[in-house]
Amino acid sequence: MQLDITLDVANALGFYVYAYIDPRDESVFYIGKGVGTRATDHLLDKSESKKVARINGLLAAGFEPRIDIVAHQLRDDLEASRVEAALIELIGVDQLTNLVRGRFSTDYPRRSLVDFIMEHAPQSVEVTDPALLIRINRQFKYGMSAQELYESTRGIWVVGERRNRAKFAMAVYAGVVLEVYEIESWHRAGSTDYATRVQAELAKQESKRWEFLGHVAFESIRSRYIGRSVAHLFRAGQQSPVVGIALDG
Repeated sequence: MQLDITLDVANALGFYVYAYIDPRDESVFYIGKGVGTRATDHLLDKSESKKVARINGLLAAGFEPRIDIVAHQLRDDLEASRVEAALIELIGVDQLTNLVRGRFSTDYPRRSLVDFIMEHAPQSVEVTDPALLIRINRQFKYGMSAQELYESTRGIWVVGERRNRAKFAMAVYAGVVLEVYEIESWHRAGSTDYATRVQAELAKQESKRWEFLGHVAFESIRSRYIGRSVAHLFRAGQQSPVVGIALDG
C-alpha cells in the first residue's frame, strides 16, 4: 500500500507519535514524533544511521517496515515529546535505533514507584555514624546495576585526611541515600580496578583525588539510612559532592 500522508491525513493526525516495526518479529526499532509526513520521511533518509541501516536491511531482505501510529491529535509538540520520551524509556534506547533517549527523558525518566516515592517524599534522617555522604548526581542513572552504583560512589573524590576517620560511605542522589558501604581502605585515584568505568580516565585526575575499596554495610546500618533524605546535611550552594558527618567524635 502506498504510504501517502495527504493533507486530510495530516490534519487527522495532528501532532502524533509513531513506531517503526520489524514485521519479522514484531519488534519496535524506532520511536518518533512529528506532524505531516514526518513518519514516512525516514523511508527517504540517506544518512548513515542505525535507523536507516535497519530500514535498508529490511528492504534488502524483501520486507518493509510497518509504521504504527501510537498516539495522535496530541495538543502540541510538547505533549508529543513527552509521549515519545515515555515510550523510549519503556522500551529502552539500547533496544532501539534512536540516537538519544528523547526530550524530557532526564526530567521524567522511567523508574520504580519505590524510587519515585523515595525521591519525592523521603523522610529525613540524622547520620550518627562516622560517614562520608557522597552525591553521585552526575554518574547516576535509573536502573544502574549494584556494581555501577558502587563504582560511582567509591571514586574519585577530593577528600582530606578526615577520610580516614569515616567508617561508611553513603551513595546519595537527589538528597536521598541509595546505598551504604563500609570503607575498607583508601587509594589514589585510578589505582584500583574498575569494571564499569574507564580506569585510564580516572587515573589522569589530580593526585589529590582519592577512591576507596569497601563492601555493602550490614543490614542494621543500611535499614537505618537507605531511602531517607540527607539533603539538609548539605549546605545551600555547596559545590563539593562530599560531606563528612560525625568524623570528629
